[in-house]
Amino acid sequence: MAKLRFYHGTMASAKSLRLLTTAYNFEEKGLSFMVLKPACDTRDGEDIISSRVGLKRECITVQQDVNLFKAVEEYNNILKANLDKLEWILVDESQFLTEEQVDQLAEIVDEMGIEVMCFGLRTDFQSHFFKGSKRLMELADEIEEIKSRCSCGRKTSINARFDENGNIVFQGEQIVIGGNEKYKPLCRRCWMRLKKQKIKNNISQI
Repeated sequence: MAKLRFYHGTMASAKSLRLLTTAYNFEEKGLSFMVLKPACDTRDGEDIISSRVGLKRECITVQQDVNLFKAVEEYNNILKANLDKLEWILVDESQFLTEEQVDQLAEIVDEMGIEVMCFGLRTDFQSHFFKGSKRLMELADEIEEIKSRCSCGRKTSINARFDENGNIVFQGEQIVIGGNEKYKPLCRRCWMRLKKQKIKNNISQI
């Protein structure tokens, strides 16, 4: 029975690497699959997924107004004409999907019997859910955390954002695309300590 799976972790937890190695294994076994990513993820360029270790592959970029169920249904009908069938869908940066698109992925699983694996962040730099991730947490049949460690040794849980001067940021737009120059995964304790220190510094400047 097909399932909707959500694999979440902080930045630098090798989520994209896991997707890429999964895609490679599918190719080796001759399985039919497609790889998607939301259009707002422009860090690696359009139609490209890349990991920090250097692996990359082409993918299909998805705009927010795309109905994933209809798009996959049309693609699957083309495959069926050639006596083939889509078996797996892999989605990178799934936190950027809309809630409606996550619902459509669930419908793909239930109505078409296609396996769906989503990889992404659970929360943003303020420790709040992304909309896509929240909906995946609500609907996914299987949820797995891909763990990584803070410099203090604890498990990372916050994608801390920093400005160009290296100062931690707690206000701003939820979605700001960036890599190691802008974000650092921290455990909750280290993040809270930096937050309290910034509040203290702001008060002292009044």
